[in-house]
Amino acid sequence: MPDATDATLQPVNIEYLQDTLFGVNTLASECMAQLVRAAPGVQLRLAPPWPAQLLKAHRISFEWNGQAYRGVVQAAESLTNGDLLLDIEPQP
Repeated sequence: MPDATDATLQPVNIEYLQDTLFGVNTLASECMAQLVRAAPGVQLRLAPPWPAQLLKAHRISFEWNGQAYRGVVQAAESLTNGDLLLDIEPQP
């Protein structure tokens, strides 16, 4: 069960890594998002449009209200309303 949700959509700059046959790609994008703090991790819910590469991202970093977040993407789910939900396990 979520601990806290920042229900306001706000722009967020996301940096993420994606594995390919030729190595790791470092990518970045700006999206509109909501943050859900759910113990022990966080969820980032992105409103469309969001880059399709985020579905296969394995590490992600972003800043939310002045706090840096980075972690491993445990799951990425495209929702029926077009949003993308990322479950993130925080890393130091």
